[in-house]
Amino acid sequence: MNERINTGAGAGALLATVGSHYPIPKEPGKNSALVLAGLMHVLLFLFLWIGIRWQSQEPVGVEAEIWDMTTREAAPLPTPEVAPPPAPVEVEQKPPEPTAKQIEQEQEADIAIERAKEKKLQEKKLQEDKERMQKEKDAQAAKERQQKEDLAKELKKKEDQAKEAKKQEQDKLAQQKKADALAQKQRDDNLKRLTGQIIGSGGNGDAVKSTGNNRVDPSYAGKIAAKIKSNMVYVGSDNGPDNPTVEFKIELFPDGSIKGVPQKTKSSGVAAFDDAVDRAIRKSAPFPADKSGNVPATIPLTYRLKD
Repeated sequence: MNERINTGAGAGALLATVGSHYPIPKEPGKNSALVLAGLMHVLLFLFLWIGIRWQSQEPVGVEAEIWDMTTREAAPLPTPEVAPPPAPVEVEQKPPEPTAKQIEQEQEADIAIERAKEKKLQEKKLQEDKERMQKEKDAQAAKERQQKEDLAKELKKKEDQAKEAKKQEQDKLAQQKKADALAQKQRDDNLKRLTGQIIGSGGNGDAVKSTGNNRVDPSYAGKIAAKIKSNMVYVGSDNGPDNPTVEFKIELFPDGSIKGVPQKTKSSGVAAFDDAVDRAIRKSAPFPADKSGNVPATIPLTYRLKD
């Protein structure tokens, strides 16, 4: 038994061959659906055609004129705009090619310019060297002048110092001469006074005292007093109301030298005067022998400031 099944255009339509016991029924409402679909397509086509045609027609314009009874001046006509004339076209002109003579002249001119520049540079350099040499010369001259001025100042300073030193030396010598003259006057006055005194138990003034059996010859006493006075330098003031007195005792060796140190038995109260007498005694040693050729073992000395 042979069977064939064919598929048609409609969905689900089947055709049965011989051997099928039941017939397949047709689909209901198929024809009405087809008619309705065709009608809808026709309506859509008409809608689109009418709409496109309506929009493509130009609207009809309506013109109307309005008259005004009052007289008015007509508006001036617009001035027509005049287009500016076209700009002239600039034609680039190429310079003519220089000739060989012109090239040669330009080269000569360049050479002349270079030589002028070199000459100017040389002249400028010479001028700068000249100015530099002049400045060095001026600086050297100024330096020499300064050295001369410094030397002159130094010499003047040395001369002033020498004059000042000389003046100070002269002042010092004058003061020394004055002090020496004063000391010599004091020594002369004391010597005159001492040589005129007689040494004894009641003696006064600057004198060498006699003690016990060891009496000193008056002439020998004056000699000792004069020697001590000649070595005494005292420049202190003696303007006081009193006459300070100092007493010493010296012990001598047979050769006249001092045994030990001078012994101050009484101070005058003026330390400078006491020291001056002490230095004069030490400086006067050794003491000479008397007329008998002997040196007294002990000599007491008394000195008054104003005597």
